[in-house]
Amino acid sequence: MIVWRLVRPEFANALDGEGAALFGGRWNSRGRRAVYTASHLSLAVLEVYVSIPPALRDELPALEAVKIHVPEGAQGREIASSAFDAMMAQDDPVSTSRALGDAWIEARAALVLIVPSVLVPEETNLILNPDHPGMRDVAIVSTRVFRFDPRMVVGKM
Repeated sequence: MIVWRLVRPEFANALDGEGAALFGGRWNSRGRRAVYTASHLSLAVLEVYVSIPPALRDELPALEAVKIHVPEGAQGREIASSAFDAMMAQDDPVSTSRALGDAWIEARAALVLIVPSVLVPEETNLILNPDHPGMRDVAIVSTRVFRFDPRMVVGKM
């Protein structure tokens, strides 16, 4: 299975989840390590783009597109669309998804948490647990410089 990350160049070779631990994410609280990936590079681009504050979109950074191989037999836990929809309908969906993700991280029963994208629910994000023993079999296949299309720059609109 191939998954993608889009990160600053200095983090292109890191699969340790430290960034997610520092800031937290939709599926993890601060202090819990997780590696966020997407099923397609285009989804990774969209996920990263929306996390850039609009005021900073007038100079989009050059990033690294990281292609990652996850072994086919890797244990995964998938959040069904119906469960995801119910989660997103709650008063505080971020806290709910973090609680679920934190429990998944702590259990270390599955290497991959497969979740619908909030942006495009028909597509999936895959969160890797760097503390799972199967992480040793996850490998970076390649990296390349990624530049946002100039049409995505707010000042160019």
